[in-house]
Amino acid sequence: MAIYHLSVSNVSRASGSKATATLSYISGRRVHDERRGETYDYGRKERVLRVGTLLPEGAPAEFADPAVLFNAVELHETGRTARPAKKIVVALPREFTPRQRVQALEEYIRENLNADGYAATYAIHEDREGNNPHAHILVANRQIDPATGGWARLKQRMEYVLDERGERVPLIDPETGRQKTDKRGRRQWKRTSVSLNPLDRKAKLKALRESWAKTCNARLDETARIDHRSLEDQGSDLEPTIHEGYAARAIERAGGVSERCQTNREIRRSNSLLTAVRAELGRIFDRLGELFAAKIGRLRRRQARPEPAREPNWRYFEGDARRQLEADRADHTAAIRGKLMGAKADVRNREEWWRSHGTEEHEAAKQIIDVARAASREARDANIFKRGRLLRNAEQVAGEQSERLRGAVPWLEDADIPADWDQANRFRMRTTKAIYDHDMQPRTRLVAELE
Repeated sequence: MAIYHLSVSNVSRASGSKATATLSYISGRRVHDERRGETYDYGRKERVLRVGTLLPEGAPAEFADPAVLFNAVELHETGRTARPAKKIVVALPREFTPRQRVQALEEYIRENLNADGYAATYAIHEDREGNNPHAHILVANRQIDPATGGWARLKQRMEYVLDERGERVPLIDPETGRQKTDKRGRRQWKRTSVSLNPLDRKAKLKALRESWAKTCNARLDETARIDHRSLEDQGSDLEPTIHEGYAARAIERAGGVSERCQTNREIRRSNSLLTAVRAELGRIFDRLGELFAAKIGRLRRRQARPEPAREPNWRYFEGDARRQLEADRADHTAAIRGKLMGAKADVRNREEWWRSHGTEEHEAAKQIIDVARAASREARDANIFKRGRLLRNAEQVAGEQSERLRGAVPWLEDADIPADWDQANRFRMRTTKAIYDHDMQPRTRLVAELE
């Protein structure tokens, strides 16, 4: 059965990511970065099935070479916190033929990206066993002006700088150490200029998700349709599965038992049982309807006879029906109470497990982040003669570890590890909380639903 997946992430220079390095990662090709003078080669050729580049109207012909395209956008974006590209990852339905995969991807890119002036390169991947077909779409994060063939200018607006708690950051007077005020005594806050890129708007991201479902469903059979909405938005009470990840599946292939894969098997069994129960109830109600219709038919035929027919005792049927409903309600309530007790025990056990073990994703994320933290700590503690070189090394290590973190925890929204020591420490704490919340969410949601 086809599954739906689409995620969007930023290639952010502030976190050490580079469009050229990401291009090498998704395409399996050597890519030279003209801005930094570095060459990247991530060696994923055995998993890359096809690479293609689609351009909007008016784009320079040389941009058909993805290395030229993404070197151009890297050279154009000069800010230290620039985001030269975005990466979109989509799951390709297994029902698609190789030709249908390419057709669906290119139609999606033309209608949703090229039509708005964005250039993009896609790469189709499979794992070594030929499973998990998916595609990476790397999008230049700036539109191309069709009139000039150059990069379009983005509108800007001023926004308040927010701290980790989402609160405004005060503007401090260096002489007094106090927050600055204007002539009217109003307190002043830090502000920054933000570009109004259409790809950063929630409405556009929502449209991208919906459009991918429509593009796939146009080529899928009715029994294999996908839906971009969550199970909650669809009004379904089936429990969603969790993301397993490559590491978990590797454990299973090696003959071990992955906790995440085991959890998904339990969820699928529960959903299958719920679906089977509903189907059986539907058959029971259909049979009851047939029996009731037959009974009414016999009564009507008896009433149509010349001799007087006896009036059926409807109160007798009503009493049986009420007693049956009450018994069914009591059984259903007891079953829900049992599930609720089990779900609460599962939450407590999982919290105890976290205190002493954590999860595979948590341990992998800690190790990855600690590598970047070690490089940033070395840069922080270095003397003035070594600090510049070590800071650049810390940025490179943070970028490389961010790519590893995205592979280890693909669902993580913020996988950009800062190159600064203090920010990396706070990032590690936020990541631990995010993995904990993600792991506990299915259990706490089940408790809430049962309550």
